[in-house]
Amino acid sequence: MNNKIDFPTQLRAQCCCPNCRANVSEGFSLEQLFCNRCKSEFFTMENIPCLFPAGTHQRLIWQHQTAMLISLAEQALSNIRESLARYDLSDATRERLAEIYKANLINRDSIQSLLTKKSVPPEFNETLNQMNAGDLSEYFDLIFRDWGWDTTSEPSEENKNALKRITSLIDTLPNSPKRVLVLGAGAGRLSWDIHTYLDPDFSLAVDSNPLLLAVADELIKKKNSLTFGEFKLFPQIDFPTTATRNIPSPQVSTHQSSNWFLLAANVWNLPLQNQSFDLIITPWFIDVNGGDVRDLIGLIQNLLTPEGSWLNTGPLLYTRHLPTQLKYSQAEIKEFFSLSGLTFTSERTDQAPYLVSPMEARIRTEQIWSFVATQTVDTQPVAGVIANWLVMHHLPIPVANYRSFQSHPLIDAIIQMIDGKKSINTISTILDPQMPEGVAVKEVVVAILGQLVLDTRAAEEEIARP
Repeated sequence: MNNKIDFPTQLRAQCCCPNCRANVSEGFSLEQLFCNRCKSEFFTMENIPCLFPAGTHQRLIWQHQTAMLISLAEQALSNIRESLARYDLSDATRERLAEIYKANLINRDSIQSLLTKKSVPPEFNETLNQMNAGDLSEYFDLIFRDWGWDTTSEPSEENKNALKRITSLIDTLPNSPKRVLVLGAGAGRLSWDIHTYLDPDFSLAVDSNPLLLAVADELIKKKNSLTFGEFKLFPQIDFPTTATRNIPSPQVSTHQSSNWFLLAANVWNLPLQNQSFDLIITPWFIDVNGGDVRDLIGLIQNLLTPEGSWLNTGPLLYTRHLPTQLKYSQAEIKEFFSLSGLTFTSERTDQAPYLVSPMEARIRTEQIWSFVATQTVDTQPVAGVIANWLVMHHLPIPVANYRSFQSHPLIDAIIQMIDGKKSINTISTILDPQMPEGVAVKEVVVAILGQLVLDTRAAEEEIARP
């Protein structure tokens, strides 16, 4: 597919195929949005590259999500029209419903227009309709928090304080970062503020929500204004029910916007080459990424340069779908750093208001943990841990004379794969296609390797006895 966008050198140099990991020299072409090695085809939202394992099928998913969102808005508008046609409404009720109708109408038209412009027009997909494709409006309030509630006439402290927390930790770094990656960048405000503060060689803001990415692109890269309607369904005394948010483009210099990039991607299949960034920032992300924090640590370590740093800020409010054993505490995460070779250099804990709308009487307060951890070459033992690599599944399994008290082809196959380079994650990926459907491959591999370590130690102790 011939793409007419001339992607900047900084972006082309970092990207690779999310499926086979091929880089530019190995057959991946960002300009062509195609991987010649595995034949995966990708797409753009106007000038935003969208590099997902699903390839162009991801756009169909987004189009279906857009259609679902517009359909819900249409249903809400229809319901309000029916209510307004009633004879038993007071003037105050009619006025309230009319205001909510106007806000809904603004959002329907603004969202549809914006996503259509970005090549994601609404289109139902019957197959996807049988599945839970997700809700694009889940983080809609982030648009208001980032760009709508913080104005000259009504300044908000939330964005300013978020930046202060991060810059207080950035200022402790020995060197100013030149290549910055923000995972879960949302509507873009914080990544942009950090970019203007650091003035690095380039910044890359990554998210998987097309609506949030489209908003960030329009405001920062395109320098266009946007309009959305905000409304509250629960009445609050002395607060308005609705507001029209006319969001202007921020004051953006050509120099700074030219090396700030957006990328649509899934964090667990990032189309980015290893050791590409000297600072990775995860704002309000560590607890909502849908995966295991240990795997996130491995992912970040792979992307960081040898002396790069990871800066996190946000709460530990894991999603309800995550198993209890994966809802790690601060102390557990610090142990993971020691096991992985990350040096915990600084931290702070703050109580801060979250998503405070000028139309909201209630205030939600969060406990925000912010820290910096830096890459090192040394891992540290932790009491009670059999082996670092058994806990941190991205670490290489050391070569040893492993022995097992049981004989099984799978055990033998795993032993043969241990070469000092492969990790539990690598071995699990290799074995996955060969295992029966429904088997939790990584759990099986961990159980076998854990028993191998214990059996090997027992055998060595037996030999050492006089």
